Amino acid sequence: MLMVNPNMEEVVLNNEGIDDLLPLIPLLVKMPHLKTLKLANNNIQKLPEDMSTLKLEYLDISHNPIPGLSAVIRGLFSLHNLKHLYVDLPYEADEEEIIVALTALESFNGTTLTDNGDDDLADLDERESPMGIGQPAQLPSVPPVPSIGATPVGTPGAGPYGGQAPTGWAPSSSPAMPQPTSVTSAPGQSHLPSLRSRYSAGAGSVGRAEGDFQPKHSWEAPDHEQVQRLYRAATSVSGRIADKGGFDDYVKNIIAHLHTLLAGKDDPFEKNAEILKTKKLLFQYCFQEIARSSYRFDTNLSNVLQTLSEQYATLLDSFDDLIKGMQVHKDKKLELMRGDMQSAIQEIEQLMQQMDAKEGYGGPKDGDNTQMLNEINWLRSENEKLHLRLKQYEVGRQKMASQVDDQDANWGDKSRASKGPSVGRSLSLRQLKEIIEDIYEGKSKFDIKCMETHLPRETMEQHLYTYLNQKYGLKNLILDWAQAIINGVRKYSAEDNDVAVFGKILRNEIDEEFRFVQRQLKETVHELLRMYLKGKQPMKGDEDVIHMVHRRTAGYLQEEEWVDIVKYMYNAEDAVSIIMRVREVIKEKNPPRRRSGRRNDQKKSDLNSILYTDFLKVLLDFQLQGHERFLGKFVKLFKQFDADKNGILNEAEFEQLLKAIDPTKTEEEVNALLDLIDPHDNQLINFSECVTFLSSELVKMMSEMRQTGQQH
Repeated sequence: MLMVNPNMEEVVLNNEGIDDLLPLIPLLVKMPHLKTLKLANNNIQKLPEDMSTLKLEYLDISHNPIPGLSAVIRGLFSLHNLKHLYVDLPYEADEEEIIVALTALESFNGTTLTDNGDDDLADLDERESPMGIGQPAQLPSVPPVPSIGATPVGTPGAGPYGGQAPTGWAPSSSPAMPQPTSVTSAPGQSHLPSLRSRYSAGAGSVGRAEGDFQPKHSWEAPDHEQVQRLYRAATSVSGRIADKGGFDDYVKNIIAHLHTLLAGKDDPFEKNAEILKTKKLLFQYCFQEIARSSYRFDTNLSNVLQTLSEQYATLLDSFDDLIKGMQVHKDKKLELMRGDMQSAIQEIEQLMQQMDAKEGYGGPKDGDNTQMLNEINWLRSENEKLHLRLKQYEVGRQKMASQVDDQDANWGDKSRASKGPSVGRSLSLRQLKEIIEDIYEGKSKFDIKCMETHLPRETMEQHLYTYLNQKYGLKNLILDWAQAIINGVRKYSAEDNDVAVFGKILRNEIDEEFRFVQRQLKETVHELLRMYLKGKQPMKGDEDVIHMVHRRTAGYLQEEEWVDIVKYMYNAEDAVSIIMRVREVIKEKNPPRRRSGRRNDQKKSDLNSILYTDFLKVLLDFQLQGHERFLGKFVKLFKQFDADKNGILNEAEFEQLLKAIDPTKTEEEVNALLDLIDPHDNQLINFSECVTFLSSELVKMMSEMRQTGQQH
């Protein structure tokens, strides 16, 4: 190669089967005048990280299997003189990153990035470009920039390199637009060239070739068979064949809702995303069946499988977030188009005024008149296209939204009437408590993330729906599960203190942190029982004591045991109230029996024994009632200033609440508390945060209420 012409300015190595550029760098460095390197249609997957020894101004690596931005960005960044680049990347965002990172670029994939870059690009492309070293071939000049909305088609001889360009690279045959030179819309240069290049549809973009990814539009028979095959494998492990009917109903409901969602979407990629989400739900169902069944044989394996299932579910959820992010990106581009459309309209008006003014001074020269007319005609054409595209986009979006709303409503009616496992679900107490613990755990982790990212904390009600959305994804499942949880809270609150606490946290009647108080109470009672039994039988070893404690917690406490615990934990007044309540529970659980002829030899201590779970509930209920009394007035004040009744205050509402609690607070003290409770000025302060940060004010308010009550 060097023997042919070491002083060449251009090297063309298209279609040479090159898969690694690194071995060529030492040879290319020996060409001191090399400015243009064309490597299209090879097998290059990445660029060397350091190419700074080359002085390239023009690089074409299009139609190579480059997996993403990270494979080429370092190498491109090291080319300090690079002005013109052709490269195919899988995502539009990657191309935008390159344009932002390489500030010296004048054109990208044939699209001019600067107003004065057209001539340079034309000069490069008008050269005689050899198909190989020493094999000259005529390269046609760069075709004119297409108009907005034009769809590129394959045209022989068009493209950034010689020979026949692949389909999707040739721009449309729109007439070339002259550059405005003598006529401007305002002092300085006209921005029409940048507007053209900004919205040149398809210029330098890559068409979709055969074999590329094609999104799925519908749920097909192979998808269904794949799910059924996985379920058969899962039941072969668990042996729970009787659940087949329930699974079939579950699949039927999920697929019916999928069809509803697909009918309301036009974007094929969004359709494909919904299909993947549906597969995720069904696969997760089967995977959890395997995890549950493996628990009988190996608990560690079951935990690993469960964790693996959750991680895969999270991974697929992130793809859903990606699709939503792409939609947001499209909406932003729409807003950008609106702004540019207004600019185009203004330029039309300015050009018309300038033309009228010139005619008033004796008429313009023919060349100037033609140029202005061309500018006006082009702008009018682009304006009409922009209006049409905006109208189509808005109508399509409104139609899609109405379809989704109507079909979701219909789906809700159908789902409530069906008998699938996701509809009308009734939770057992055990199931409900497991869900509550999962929600608590997720809430704690989510709060940490919010703190790290300076975002406001969610209320427990908000996080309930966040939790269900992350776990199930589909709208009808989220609503069904939420209703099942709420129904379970209503059903079991009187029976179980943990459920009652969760329900009151949901309704913003107590703060979230109170659940930790209840947890600490359980641990304290357990430890006091252990200490009592150890003190009564000091000769017993630790294992024996642990065994005794286990028997008590699984069965009954004797009267002397529970009385001792109560007296140790509470003052005399509270202890009397609790002991009386425990005796009432014992009577309720053990109603007096009619005397028989035989003498009842049951011990008195046995008559006054109580189930450990019942005793613990008495203490927990007592603690909960005391906390509700403590927060009673504050809850009323909070609801008074919570205008939208969502458990969240803005800064003004919080200030009003604080003044109502303590009218003596100065402006400086209020601001200091605001800086503490809302340091990032999110304007979203929830009920639990208020209780936590205003604890001293609440204690003071409670003391004043007691003093007032004593005086009266």
